Formats: sequence, structure tokens, C-alpha cells
Amino acid sequence: MKKIVTKAALVSVLFCAPIVAASPASNVSATTNSHKAGWHTNKSWSKRLAKAGYVFRLTNASKGALYRNNGKSYSKKILRKIINNNTLFKVEQVRIIHNGVFVSLVSKDGKYTGYTTYVNAIYNKDLLNEDLKPLIKAELSVMQAKDNGKPTDELLNQAETLAVELTGHNRKIALTSINQLKGFIKRGTVAETPVLLIGAYPGNALDK
Repeated sequence: MKKIVTKAALVSVLFCAPIVAASPASNVSATTNSHKAGWHTNKSWSKRLAKAGYVFRLTNASKGALYRNNGKSYSKKILRKIINNNTLFKVEQVRIIHNGVFVSLVSKDGKYTGYTTYVNAIYNKDLLNEDLKPLIKAELSVMQAKDNGKPTDELLNQAETLAVELTGHNRKIALTSINQLKGFIKRGTVAETPVLLIGAYPGNALDK
């Protein structure tokens, strides 16, 4: 049976990631020997995030971090440079070990590679797109209703209406997000979070 990471498991990463990231399981030899280290790759999650392309950014130098493949973090100076330059990243792989979730990243300019935590260290740049903000708010309402065991049909219809009213590239992003949202409604796991909402769920990574 395919292992799915729950919201609770991912939220725990917010607090324990720096400890886990510096552990021996984080080094190159561990990641290349997934069976012995206990790693496994969530293939569908990895594929969905990778397909989105270079749309992810780091949050900030103190809240998030980018770890090299040897387990050591990039310096605060480099992290600030990455963030100030709005450097874009693509997800290459999502790996899971115990309750930890690690996301392998590569920057668009090829200068930075490594891994970070999904919950508190990356966000989708389109969260800042003013044209998409009403849709984002509507989709989050759907997810919150799902989390609280409340009906989602009416809220989903409202989100779909907002999506189809958009045009051009924004419409494409919106319709893709709606399709992914339906997957979340069906399965209710953080692994099904629409790509557009990464950084807004669970918890807002952009909160200062």
C-alpha cells in the first residue's frame, strides 16, 4: 500500500526539521541508499511538483533553510541573497523518512541545489499574484472545510466559478489548481495540496 503523509506528520516537520536535517540520514550516502536509510520517494507527489517547473521560492533566511546534500545549511548570507534575488527553484523529488518530509530543489540558474522542508521553507510565487488571490482564498476555504468535516460542494463551486472567469496563463494555473483541489477533497492529505497553495497550506509560510 502506498504511504501517504498526513497533515499532522507534515506539521511536525516544522518543529523538528533542523534536527533531522543535520542527522546522518541526511547525507549523500543515505539518500543514495534509500532502503538502508529508511527513505522512500513519493513518486506522484514528486511528479506533480516537478511538473510545475521553476515556481518556488524560499521563505526567509531565519524561518526556512536550504541544506546542501551533505546535510549542512547554506550560510545566512547566501540564503539572504537567494531570497532578496527572488531566486526560483524547481522541485526534483519529495522524499519521506519517518515523519520527516524533504524536498530536493535546484535553482533556475543552476547555482544552488540541495533540499529543504516542504511546510515552512518554500512557497509558490503565484501566491503573490493579485489576480489569483481571490481563487487562492476560495480554495483555502474548501480545504479548511474538508479538514473540519464540513460540506465542500458549494465552496468548490465558488472556487470553480472564479477559476473559469480568469484568462490566459492565470486561467491555466487556476484550472490545474481546481483539478488538484478535487484530489485533496477526495483523499484529504497534505500530499494532495494543490501546487498553487504550497506556502499557504498548512499554515502560511509568508507570515512574518
